[in-house]
Amino acid sequence: MHRRILREAAAGRALLVATVLLAVGGGLAVVAQAVLMAEIIASAFLGGAGLEQLSPLLLALALVAVVRAALAYLRQAAADTFSRRVRKDIRSRLFAHILALGPAYATGERTGELIATALDGVEGLDPYLAHYLPQTALAALIPVTVLVAVLAQDWQAGLILLVTAGLLPYFMILLGRAAEARTKKQWGMLRVLSAHFLDVVRGMRTLQLFGRSHRQVEIIRLVSERHRTATLETLRVAFLSAFALELLASLSTAVVAVSISFGLLGGTLHFAQGLAILILVPEFYLPLRGLGSDFHAGLGGAVAAERIFALLNTPSPAAEGGTRRLPPDAPLEIRLAGVHFRYPGAGKEALAHVDLDWTKGGSLAVVGPSGAGKSTLLRLLLRFAEPAAGEITVDAVPLRELDLAWWRQQIAYVPQTPTLFPGTIAENIRLGRADAAMAEVEEAAQAARAHEFISALPHRYDTVLGEGGLGLSGGEQQRIALARALLSRAPLLVLDEPTASLDAVSDAEASAAVAEVTRGRRALIGAHRLSTAERAARIVVLSAGCVVEVGTPAELRRHGVIYRSLIRSYYARSGASR
Repeated sequence: MHRRILREAAAGRALLVATVLLAVGGGLAVVAQAVLMAEIIASAFLGGAGLEQLSPLLLALALVAVVRAALAYLRQAAADTFSRRVRKDIRSRLFAHILALGPAYATGERTGELIATALDGVEGLDPYLAHYLPQTALAALIPVTVLVAVLAQDWQAGLILLVTAGLLPYFMILLGRAAEARTKKQWGMLRVLSAHFLDVVRGMRTLQLFGRSHRQVEIIRLVSERHRTATLETLRVAFLSAFALELLASLSTAVVAVSISFGLLGGTLHFAQGLAILILVPEFYLPLRGLGSDFHAGLGGAVAAERIFALLNTPSPAAEGGTRRLPPDAPLEIRLAGVHFRYPGAGKEALAHVDLDWTKGGSLAVVGPSGAGKSTLLRLLLRFAEPAAGEITVDAVPLRELDLAWWRQQIAYVPQTPTLFPGTIAENIRLGRADAAMAEVEEAAQAARAHEFISALPHRYDTVLGEGGLGLSGGEQQRIALARALLSRAPLLVLDEPTASLDAVSDAEASAAVAEVTRGRRALIGAHRLSTAERAARIVVLSAGCVVEVGTPAELRRHGVIYRSLIRSYYARSGASR
């Protein structure tokens, strides 16, 4: 039994209890059905009873059969509902927790593997929850009920059942350990295959450009073959387990039949008693054999649960949020005092003793070489990560004391690579505010300099985009994201290197859109390209995680030693690219 899954099963405890009670009723129906069948056969063939004398017994047998079938149906329906409820609860919490972990965690994971865990892994719990857990109740209750009934008729047959029943779990444990190792290997290969396949699909255009797509087909074939081999190894052990359990149950039934025959010959048993015992013996072993089959079916879910619960146990950087909210007209003046941050496993700090004031109006650009700490600074402000030392305050209130959901509503965030979803352009812009009127959508698009190219499309704002914004250039996707941010009407605008991955033409278009969007607004821009930073009201220069220079673009051009070196290297790279 997986203890953590049992704790998670508390979400459907009432249904699980109902499943157990229905199993008890099914066990009693099994005993009643066997006794009635034995009595009918003995009366008809030995007592010479006719149909008229047997009618009450036949009617009772039919009624017991219907009741048993109804109890089995209700038990499985309750088990399926229990499984759906628990899986829905786990999946909802898992998705919410992955979102709470933020991009700082997600960048260290493979997207395909996370998707496989959240979808296939959670679905893999269904055999464990809907079949294995209820079957454990059946395997515990029905054999006990049958054993009591057999002992009441013949203690020798009951003793045989009691001894052989202890051997079945022993064989299940031995074979189960072998199956668990192979199932872990199979699940590991599935995670690798899912992650690699998604990476290949996303990068297929690039692979085709460099003529490497055929090589990836071969790699996927090799990984798929390994997964197939691991699956067949798991099935081999499962079939071996089923064969061993069937063989032991068949031999035990034969031994009981021999014992009954001696009892009949010795006159210690009546025919009806012996026949009833013989009918009950297969029913005694059936739940135990079913438990072995369901164990192998549910083992994949139990293995997947290890990864699921490892994700749920990963501490969220902003798990301990406050409850305070600032007034609607608050200036939202942000200060960083002595802030330090180090990524887990990193050799050096990403930010070291950062002091920064973002208290004045207008836009503030953060520049520096790659790895200087620009994206880390933005993640701290969004509370995707927490500083190891120092403090971030908003209007003199520590950021950690603010309500996390409220704080993120105050920020419109545009990442370096925005995410566009399959749907129309209007729907993608409305992600900023779902209830926005069409006029407001167009107004935001005009401010982000997206209205012109949208209007040139055949269906304008009703143009359907493919996965990841397929159909638009990088600059057009960035301007859609800027329009979305504007539509949200958040008082603070945070842009994380909005033009870093664009070509020269798209960069010029997106930079002009950024300048238009940030004019007169509280905006914080993590800028990789100085063409974007030069349009900001103030510039902060980061180097090796430290703030080294702060000033207006004109001041830094005159007095900023580090900033001027960045300008020289920037234009040197630009000239080389041209």
